Amino acid sequence: MSAGRIIVIPRIYHDGAAAIGTPACTVPPAASCSLRGIAGERFAVRNSGALAVVEGTGDHACEYMTGGTV
Repeated sequence: MSAGRIIVIPRIYHDGAAAIGTPACTVPPAASCSLRGIAGERFAVRNSGALAVVEGTGDHACEYMTGGTV
């Protein structure tokens, strides 16, 4: 994804269950990602310039970030 926008709003919200998988928001330059809920274990890994808003993530989120904001 490059310069795009992802918005995830699950229809049913389960506390503790991931609403979006691990590879979401991986290497998206100039993109944005908004998520209602919890993201996977490696959310926003290698983020190089994206803006991401999320309620919670796994243990290894934002690994190897070289830019961007989560």
